[in-house]
Amino acid sequence: MYFYIVLFLSILTSASYGFERSDAFIIKIFDDRVRVISPGKFDKDLSVIVENKTQVKIVAKLQGESGTNYSYFSIAEKKSQSQRLLDFKKEKIYFVPLSPPLQKVILKLGSKPYEIPPKK
Repeated sequence: MYFYIVLFLSILTSASYGFERSDAFIIKIFDDRVRVISPGKFDKDLSVIVENKTQVKIVAKLQGESGTNYSYFSIAEKKSQSQRLLDFKKEKIYFVPLSPPLQKVILKLGSKPYEIPPKK
């Protein structure tokens, strides 16, 4: 009996060390980096949530590798905004900051959370 209790508790504690996962892309923009949490699987109606953690307004777009502009964002400082990508085709997609001009970020489907440091 004690064996099953210990086994159950060890499974619970090991599950808490898993990495973050979401049903949408979550892009968190900080002053010194960009953090991306990606969904686990492809969905044709994919959502993107952008959180502006900086002190400036950010204007950006989501662009496919084919050149398709999926949507534009204008996010006030310390705010967030979500956008649904309707009829999304399974292609590489980029978050492209226009103002202030920051580094373009590729959104990797099904990957662990990752951060993009600023270009020097």
